[in-house]
Amino acid sequence: MARCSLKVIVALVLVSFVCSSALAYKKIKTFMPQVPELDLQGVRKIAILDFTPGNAGSQEAGKFIADKIIEYTLGEDRGIRKIEGGLFRSDVEAKTMIEGLSTRCFSVVERSRLESVLSEQSMSAEGLVDDAQATEIGQLLGVDVLIYGDVSQSNQDTRGYEKRRYNNRDYQVTCVNRKVTVSANMRVVDTRSGEILGTRRSSRTSADKVCEGDNRDLKSYGQLAGYCANGLAWEFTNMFNPWYAVGEFELDKIKADEFKDEAKDAAEAAEDLELDKAYAIYNKLYQADPYNPKCLYNMGVLYEVAGSFDKAKEMYEGAAMLKDEDHYKEAAERIGRRAQLIPFYASLDMAIVPLDFEAAAADKSLLATKVE
Repeated sequence: MARCSLKVIVALVLVSFVCSSALAYKKIKTFMPQVPELDLQGVRKIAILDFTPGNAGSQEAGKFIADKIIEYTLGEDRGIRKIEGGLFRSDVEAKTMIEGLSTRCFSVVERSRLESVLSEQSMSAEGLVDDAQATEIGQLLGVDVLIYGDVSQSNQDTRGYEKRRYNNRDYQVTCVNRKVTVSANMRVVDTRSGEILGTRRSSRTSADKVCEGDNRDLKSYGQLAGYCANGLAWEFTNMFNPWYAVGEFELDKIKADEFKDEAKDAAEAAEDLELDKAYAIYNKLYQADPYNPKCLYNMGVLYEVAGSFDKAKEMYEGAAMLKDEDHYKEAAERIGRRAQLIPFYASLDMAIVPLDFEAAAADKSLLATKVE
């Protein structure tokens, strides 16, 4: 009976997978820049202080959070990494199609310089108590923005029991459950005006369990606190600094008989990140039928993935005007937010360099018939 049930479950999973795969069309998957919550246009230099310990044992967590925020802020391509595809899926290549965009947007005061200035003011790296003092220290450091906060940590061990089975015999073992929670507040202050630009409070919990007979030691409080602090630092950095995350864009399937084969070629090229070829074909179809919303939407996806955010917005809005589809409206809203990166990087004298699709449209070789 158990074997039969297992077979049924496996069959249902496979049927579900096949059905979902049949419904999904071609997708583009690549790393895309993400827009931070705070717009720090014009900010060049920042300082990050150790987070003030709120209780005994949280001092290391406060220093670790500050160190990781500095590390993440100085990362060139933060977030780009190889992603394992899992069952029936290929890995996601650690790649972005957008050139000229770095996640290293600000210079950060070195810790030695920071500690020297704080020492002169008879303060420690985690000794700030109010925003006025933060502004004063920030001005002494010659920074535009000061980032600081406070942190607390709680540790808990509990004992329990767990049933195990060995050699067809049930028995009970003693287990130790360890849980660590780290909570932190972050403040971002403009030292030029004294304005509080943003605040964030967040908590992370990490746990471990070891039972009698397990061939390993229980993770230490410090290890578990480190996992929590690392997650908090990533979240806090994302609040003010751009980062990359995997973007997945499903293309619209163009079913018109006269365009079906060419549209399929374009979608396959796009899925393989051959964006020039995909654009050349879609542009040809657009010239033949400029009122096809699916073609407009697919060209918008190519523009977005390639970094031409303004052109993508134009295409998405055009598709939404021609047909009232939710995913057209959602795409227009999404690209509107992403386009905020253009003035942000311009304020830092950095420019997003989009792919030159006009050259692709003029390249006749990209339209050559595919030989099977």
